[in-house]
Amino acid sequence: MYRDILVHIDTSPACKERLSVALKIAKAQNAHLTGLFLLPYAEIPRFMEVQITEEIISQQRAAMAETANDARKEFENTCKEAGIAFGWQQTACAASEIADTAAMYARHHDLTIMGQHDPESSDPCSASDMPDKVILTSGAPVLVVPYVGRFDTIGERVMVAWKPYREAVRAVNDSMPILEGAKSALILCADPNKGARDTMPVPGVNVTARLERHGIKVRHETMNASGISVGDLVLSRAADESIDLLICGAYGRPRLRELMMGGVTQHLLRHMTVPVLMSH
Repeated sequence: MYRDILVHIDTSPACKERLSVALKIAKAQNAHLTGLFLLPYAEIPRFMEVQITEEIISQQRAAMAETANDARKEFENTCKEAGIAFGWQQTACAASEIADTAAMYARHHDLTIMGQHDPESSDPCSASDMPDKVILTSGAPVLVVPYVGRFDTIGERVMVAWKPYREAVRAVNDSMPILEGAKSALILCADPNKGARDTMPVPGVNVTARLERHGIKVRHETMNASGISVGDLVLSRAADESIDLLICGAYGRPRLRELMMGGVTQHLLRHMTVPVLMSH
């Protein structure tokens, strides 16, 4: 069970649905939910500091504090209405260190819930390296919620994007508290022989049987991506099956290579249509 969940709170319109997802999971897991609000400040070059008055700096800090206070009140009222145990963390950090600060907090929680990066968002915490840097560096599972859509259920119809790689195994292990409560689970192995590594079969062992021993109703499906990318195939099957949670390992290849050449992780982070739980 997840007993200690962290959710990133910001001022974006998508935050309301993200919190709704967090509350559903916290209630199902009987977990404590902590809201994390980051207050980024601009790093001003020393030669410009003399041109900015103390009054301007004080006004900016006061505005940030008021925004954080409003967000806290809304978070606490929502948690009280839902009957969820809650806490609040807010901290100032340099704008360039938003993702690093979020990862620092994520390391101290069972699960962290974040929003998909919205390139159109004006929220100061909408950094381009969020949430993928948190996934890479926190050492804990991260659930990413799309910035578009409503998600009335979460974790009832689950799909696992599977290959027998370390990061996929980690994702399955990290998501077991949700998988054990799912009504159904689909194990999708896309392009099983393409770029295979560490895929020597283990006699008498398979992931489907393992999940069945946990009482999970699961089925296995193998598909080859013909004419489309693996990422598109995964999202297409998720839509076909009305999946409400996708589980997958993140960054089987170096992140820089995926950023330059593309990859399944980057594709899902950019084009996700359902919440995705990722581990690295």
